Amino acid sequence: MALIKDTAIVLRRLDYSETSQVLVLLTREHGQLRIIAKGIKRSTRNRAAVGIDLLERGRIVFSLRSGKEDGLATLTEWHQEDNYAHLQRSLPRCYAAQYSAEVTSQLTEVLDPHPMLFDGLHRLLDALADEDVLVCLVDYLWLMLKEIGLQPELSRCVSCNGDVAGEPVLHFSSRQGGVICRDCEPAMVEKRRMRSEVAQGLVSGKREDDPAAFDLLDYHLREIMFRPAKLSSPLRAALKIKA
Repeated sequence: MALIKDTAIVLRRLDYSETSQVLVLLTREHGQLRIIAKGIKRSTRNRAAVGIDLLERGRIVFSLRSGKEDGLATLTEWHQEDNYAHLQRSLPRCYAAQYSAEVTSQLTEVLDPHPMLFDGLHRLLDALADEDVLVCLVDYLWLMLKEIGLQPELSRCVSCNGDVAGEPVLHFSSRQGGVICRDCEPAMVEKRRMRSEVAQGLVSGKREDDPAAFDLLDYHLREIMFRPAKLSSPLRAALKIKA
């Protein structure tokens, strides 16, 4: 089996035995990767090993069994590059990072590469050192939805294709894939109200410390995944955003 090199961020980790772990990684060149790290927690006489932690970034070497690419890859080398230690000093920042990892692992496919998404997650984890949590998080979630092809349409009504500019209050339907004008709204079952400036801010990229933008994207992700993210409630509590 050929050995493959890449750069990875840990999205999920599971202790497999006393000495091994199963990891879900986001790699830059190979997309999501599910991998077994055999013996990664085995200590030696001179070194105590604790394994690989959630949200670490590192250079990896791994192998994939031919014909079984959808199974577990095998990790042969791990060289840590960053553990984003600043996340441990702030509960909201830690939850924002873990929320991002959770939805990324749920909505990306194994061996479906998205280099820009990997760079965006790396940028988010760096930015959470000192930049506004909500702005950083919304930036990343908007990018992720674009990369996986589920970014909602917020410029025109997804039902009639009418212009929604100038409408102070809009409705958003995740199942329809975007905003709905006031004429089409009565016929929609799944919908929620949203302010027009929230839509404009997401489309233009002019982010503000506004919980409404995250609230909208969190709702959209919940509908896509058919359940709320596990970290949604703790993150909302830490950021003091009402459900």
